[in-house]
Amino acid sequence: MMKRTLLGVGMALAMVSCNQSTATNEEVKESNAVTQAETGITAEVKTINSEEAKTLLEQEKDLVVLDVRTPEEYTAGHLANARLMNFYDADFTQQLKTLDPSKTYLVYCAVGGRSRQAVQQMQQLGFKLVFDATEGYGALQAAGVPVE
Repeated sequence: MMKRTLLGVGMALAMVSCNQSTATNEEVKESNAVTQAETGITAEVKTINSEEAKTLLEQEKDLVVLDVRTPEEYTAGHLANARLMNFYDADFTQQLKTLDPSKTYLVYCAVGGRSRQAVQQMQQLGFKLVFDATEGYGALQAAGVPVE
């Protein structure tokens, strides 16, 4: 009897948690739509591997390279001409808002997790074209992308 009660309580909590998560996702979608509508720019995001990133860097001279790792990671080595924008900074979204959304960006981190989240935020802010280097700094370096 006690097991059934605990099981029932657990299932009820799980259902409540799922419902809250869904509501939050809907709110985020609504918020994103408003932000994109305000900018008037249709955002495009492309995920690319390290070889594609190398080619892009060689061909696109006006590309802005964003390193969203920590200052310590950046100091240990970063892509040539990369601009540091620490994903963990409390004002990261505000920092993104200072960038020109009409430019083209290549975003990378250590292994792809932070860059994915940063690119999603940039998409929500209406950035025109953003490339996500999903394999991270080590793979970019191994592919022969110039580093400093």
